[in-house]
Amino acid sequence: MIGEPDHPIAALASALAAGGVRTVFRVAGRMDAQLAMALAGHQLDSVTARDEQSAAVMAGAYVRIGGHLAALALDHEGGLAAALPGLLEAVRNRTPLLVIASHGPDAGLSLAESSLLKAVGTLVADVGGPDRAIKLVTEASRAARACRRPVVLRVQADNRGSPHREVPEFDPPSVPLADAAAVKHLAELLTSARRPVFIAGRGAVHAARTLARLADHAGALLATSLAAHGLYGGDAWNLGVTGVLATPGAADLMAAADVVIGWGCALDDWTTWHGSLIAPEARVAQIDVNPAALGVHRRIDLGIAGDAGWTAEVVRQALPQRRTGYRTRLVRQQIAELSRWTDVGYEPALGQGDRIDPRTLTLVLDAILPAERTSTVEPGTAIGYPVSYLRVPDAQGFSLAPACGLGLASGIGAALARPDRLSATSLDADGLLAAVADLETAARLRARLLVVVYDEDGESDPAVDLPRIATGYGCDSTVVRSPADLTAVSEWLAGPAERPLLLHAKIARCAWWLAPREMQVRAEAR
Repeated sequence: MIGEPDHPIAALASALAAGGVRTVFRVAGRMDAQLAMALAGHQLDSVTARDEQSAAVMAGAYVRIGGHLAALALDHEGGLAAALPGLLEAVRNRTPLLVIASHGPDAGLSLAESSLLKAVGTLVADVGGPDRAIKLVTEASRAARACRRPVVLRVQADNRGSPHREVPEFDPPSVPLADAAAVKHLAELLTSARRPVFIAGRGAVHAARTLARLADHAGALLATSLAAHGLYGGDAWNLGVTGVLATPGAADLMAAADVVIGWGCALDDWTTWHGSLIAPEARVAQIDVNPAALGVHRRIDLGIAGDAGWTAEVVRQALPQRRTGYRTRLVRQQIAELSRWTDVGYEPALGQGDRIDPRTLTLVLDAILPAERTSTVEPGTAIGYPVSYLRVPDAQGFSLAPACGLGLASGIGAALARPDRLSATSLDADGLLAAVADLETAARLRARLLVVVYDEDGESDPAVDLPRIATGYGCDSTVVRSPADLTAVSEWLAGPAERPLLLHAKIARCAWWLAPREMQVRAEAR
C-alpha cells in the first residue's frame, strides 16, 4: 500500500521533505487517505483544490510568487490529463515545480502519457523503486531550478505483484551557454548603439540585477513584457510595460531605439505592438534559454541560446567602457513625466448610467489597498486597468494568469505564497464564472484575497447574481457602481479579512488599448 514505507510514493514524500519542499498541492477527494498517510509524518502542508487544473495553476503561482519549490500530486485516474493546461502554463512561465504523477499498470498508456508530457515541455522521470526516490528528487529539484521547468516524477500507483522493471536514468538537458562569438557580437552591437533598450521577459526575472548592471554599463533603458511587470519598479530608467499597454510617451522612446534586446522575452505582437514599437532600421537581438524560441515572432539580427543572467554578465565584462547611450538628462525627465498612465490623465467615461469608469475604480483601489500587495491579472477585457493603474511593489508582486478561468486559482496560490501581502485578483465576469468553484477553495483556505470583477454592460447574464454566488461559497461580496461603494474594501481591510471579498464592479466601456496606436496617441494628445 502507498502508506507503507517501502512504497515509492512514501519514499517520495520522505525525499520531498528532505529536499526542502514544504507544500504539496493536490485535489480534494482524490487519494486523500493514502497520500495523507505518506505526507503526515513529514510535516508537509497539503493544499487541496477542487480540480487538477486549479491545483496545478495554484502550485505554479505559489512557486513564482514565493520563490519556494513546491510539489503537485496527481491521481492516475485522469489526473494528469486534467492538469495539462496548468502544467503547460508552468512551462510557459518558466516555473520550477515537482509533479508526482501516479500511473496505472498499462504500459502503452504510460508511454503515451510520458510522450505527451515531454511534448508540452515538462521534464519526465520514472521513479521505479523506493531506493531511487531520494536521489531522483534531488536531481529533479536541481533540474527544475536550473531549467526553470516542471519535472514530472512518474510512479506506479499499485505495484504489488508487478514484475521489477528497469527504468532509464534521469538525464535532464543542460542549460545552454552563449558561445564566445555570440558574446562578442552582442558586445559590439551595444558598443555601436546610441539608444539601446532592454526588454526583460518572464525568462529573465531571475536575472534582474545582472541585467540592470549591464543596462547601466551600456546606457540602455529598461522595459518589461507584461509577464515581467514590476521587475524594475522604482528604477529611474524604467519605461514600464512595453507594447500594447505602454503610455504614448514610453512608446515614443521605445520606437526611437536603434538597438532592442529581448532577454527571455518572446518579442511577440503584444510586446512590440504588432511591430510598431521597433523602428524598421533598429537592430534586434534576442537571448533565450530555449533555442526554439529565437526569432519565432519577428525578424532578429542576432539570436543567442543561453541563460539571460550568465550572458548579461559576460557581455558586461566584454564591453570596453561605460557608456551614456540612451541615459541622458532629457530622457530621464521624459520617463519621470510620461512613463506611467497615472501621469497621462484621462477624461472619465460619461453617459453610461450608474457605471463606474474602470480607471477611476482602479485608482481608488490603488489608494485604499496596502502597498505590500500581489496583483494577479487574468487575460480578458479587463487586463489593461489593473496593469496600468494598480501599482505593484516588485516582480513578485505581479502574476499573469495564463487564460480565462485560471486567474482565481493563480490569485489563491499567490495569497498562500505571501500571506504577509494582500492578494488582489482582477478578472472579468466570464473568467469568474469559468472558475466559480475556486471561490470555495479560497474561502476554505481563508485566503487573504480580494477578487475584483470588471463587468462591462452586457458582458454577463443579468440573471446571474455574482455577489450571491460568492456569498454562497463563503466569501464576502458587494456591488460597486461608484467610488463611494469602495468603502466596503476599507471596512474589510480594517477587520480580520478572514473571508475573501468579491467586488462586482459595474464598469463603463473604455478599453483604450484595443485601439491602434495611432488612434491612441491622437486621443491622448487631445
